[in-house]
Amino acid sequence: MIDLSTVMADRADQVTTSDPDLIVRYSLYTDERYEWGVLHILDRDEHVIGLEFFESGDSWMRPSAVSDYNMASREGYPVTVVIPDNMFGQFHHMIQERGGEGFATALYSDLKLTPRLKA
Repeated sequence: MIDLSTVMADRADQVTTSDPDLIVRYSLYTDERYEWGVLHILDRDEHVIGLEFFESGDSWMRPSAVSDYNMASREGYPVTVVIPDNMFGQFHHMIQERGGEGFATALYSDLKLTPRLKA
């Protein structure tokens, strides 16, 4: 399984290095089978200005995933879903089947992130 806390910490560093006025917070979520994370990008007044969902190898398959992305997008936030590089085809197919809309998809490599496996 991908070490999501490390990869999200790396992404937080990227964001704040490129714009020191931004604040980044992230949370990890787990259920009986999956682990995923959400990175909140905030302005200096601590208003959310973007969300990035970080998915592990198969967490994007959880039943509520597309609903979560759609809901965040409908609330007016720019939303990006970050997935492992080798999952793009399957992820794209699932998004079409489940009616995903209003969010962007990025691969770990697009963001120059190198996921590590949990020890």
